[in-house]
Amino acid sequence: MNLDAEKAALLDAMIVEYTDDLRSAGEEDSAVTLAYTHGVHRAWRQVVGMLPLPAGASVLDVGTGFGILPFELAANVAVRAAGVDHNPPYIEHALVLQERLAALDFFDEGSGLDLFAGDARDLLFADESFDLVFMREVLQFIPEPVTALSELYRVLEPGGFACVGDTDDQLWITWPPPSPPLARLVDAVAAVQRAQGGDRQTGRKLTTYLRAAGFKINSLVVLPEAQHRVVEADDTERSLIIEQVRNARQRVFAEGVADERSFDADLEELEREEPFEEFRLNAKIIVLAQRPATA
Repeated sequence: MNLDAEKAALLDAMIVEYTDDLRSAGEEDSAVTLAYTHGVHRAWRQVVGMLPLPAGASVLDVGTGFGILPFELAANVAVRAAGVDHNPPYIEHALVLQERLAALDFFDEGSGLDLFAGDARDLLFADESFDLVFMREVLQFIPEPVTALSELYRVLEPGGFACVGDTDDQLWITWPPPSPPLARLVDAVAAVQRAQGGDRQTGRKLTTYLRAAGFKINSLVVLPEAQHRVVEADDTERSLIIEQVRNARQRVFAEGVADERSFDADLEELEREEPFEEFRLNAKIIVLAQRPATA
């Protein structure tokens, strides 16, 4: 599908504006998450642009966050788009964004758009409801990834497609290496994620999980990113890491991953770090899979 550059620019500007509104309202967690997911979505645009999406198709985005992907799809093609996320406040913000965009005649007049709070492992949609389903950077947090993918399989029409992408920590390289306090804090949060059934190496396992859920693998893409940047106090990714560390603090102690004194000392040191230059190379693994047309 062809993405309209003017509409993409309008969507980007609206998200930046709403991110600023969230910060002004003191909702720093939502603001940081929206800024981060916006960056992820911009990288995904080249993938979305390669997918055939005819008018009249039905599309579901599982783990939609603030609804950015359904917004873009419904703006460019007359589709029935839906998004679901486990975090109700994100859906509430997505509905505000949808209203603001609709006021600017952003969406194709033939499109329908619905956003819901819900569980990826128990989707509240009928069997065979969608032609295309997305799941991006969600499986790494789910203890039963095949269960979630089986739900994607269930709600897809026979012959329908699932586009699934996720991260793998071993595809992440930086120079200089992370500072010792950052490395310790990230390891602690990752340990909590593992203890709760998550997996930071999900990317390499996507095809295996999809096959176990009954899918046929059509194609596999590695989406790379390389950049040189100056990491400053207001850097979006740095802010997201600090926010995630703060939010995981009590879970880290509950799992016995770190003691309170050392954890807080590392967090304080991280927050005081001076700006530094960094080379970064990372990649995400994206799989296009299909529910077979016949059993």
